[in-house]
Amino acid sequence: MSTLDRYLALTVVVGTAIVLSVLLSLTGFINFIYQLDDVGSGSYTMSGAAIYTLMTLPLAAYDMLPIAALLGGLLGLGGLASHSELVAMRAAGISPWRLARGVAVAGLVITLVNGALGEFIAPPMERYAKSMRALALHKQLSVAEGQGGWVRDGNIIVNIDRIIGDGRTGEVSIFTVDGPRLVRMGVARTAGFDEGQRWNLEDYRETRFSDEGTKSDVARSHVEPTRLNADILGLSVVDPDTLQSVNLWEYVSYLRSNGLNSERYELALWSRIANIASALVMALLALPFVFGSLRSAGAGQRILVGVLLGVGWFVGNNALSNSGTLYGFNPFVTAWLPVTILSLVTAVALHRVR
Repeated sequence: MSTLDRYLALTVVVGTAIVLSVLLSLTGFINFIYQLDDVGSGSYTMSGAAIYTLMTLPLAAYDMLPIAALLGGLLGLGGLASHSELVAMRAAGISPWRLARGVAVAGLVITLVNGALGEFIAPPMERYAKSMRALALHKQLSVAEGQGGWVRDGNIIVNIDRIIGDGRTGEVSIFTVDGPRLVRMGVARTAGFDEGQRWNLEDYRETRFSDEGTKSDVARSHVEPTRLNADILGLSVVDPDTLQSVNLWEYVSYLRSNGLNSERYELALWSRIANIASALVMALLALPFVFGSLRSAGAGQRILVGVLLGVGWFVGNNALSNSGTLYGFNPFVTAWLPVTILSLVTAVALHRVR
């Protein structure tokens, strides 16, 4: 690696580290303030809220690192442009593509860091943080994680097929036991919480067991008091954010082999890999901008442009992901299309630099 490559790479990496530190500080502060509403509930303390906030920061860093790479690139390379260092490099005959090589080195470093966060650091810490918080808030409940969701609330055991969203679930089976004896079994097609501590069960079928025999009932809807809530349900099912890519692929294979819908988890898998790769493209995207109208702009203008681009990327990426899920698009195409478009835009912008 040449001195020029090291200089450009260090400039972009330092800029990215500064931006990411600021973003994480703001995110951590906001999350901690939000957690204060639950302090005092169950055994959830101020220190528990602080630990939970810190444990969720790696996932936030993983999500924000591509945008931080863009902002850091604009900040670092913009500083070089303001001091005419990039102009001097171009006057010495160094092409924009040659400069892009040094920026790409920084992008690779950022990509490796993002990959480590997304694969080895964020998933277990996010899993522990969610479990710690939910169980501290609801000490009376116990949760078993696995391919299906199992939750125990006293003498009631609940099996949850899947989470649909907004606190709603797919098929739910409810077992009521009296010691070693099963006294009731109910099955609902879907379930959701109302504003109180009640569970609304739809298309509900129930069978009661007693010494006199069994009795079955069918109802279009049924209201069941419960101490469960959306946080506890979230622990009882497989969350893509808490799985490494290898485990996510194994879970996708499990769903496919059992004839279950795996699109959500396939999209999560490919989106994770695409998000890691996007950090490299974002770093390169900063280079053509500092050769254009931002060459003599101040740091505030560069940050504003970076924020606008980052917000546009975030909104567009999420809109495409949600549309892909809604309309049944191929998960691989849905995940990689934004990165592909961004790569083409970056290549064209670099080619037009003079």
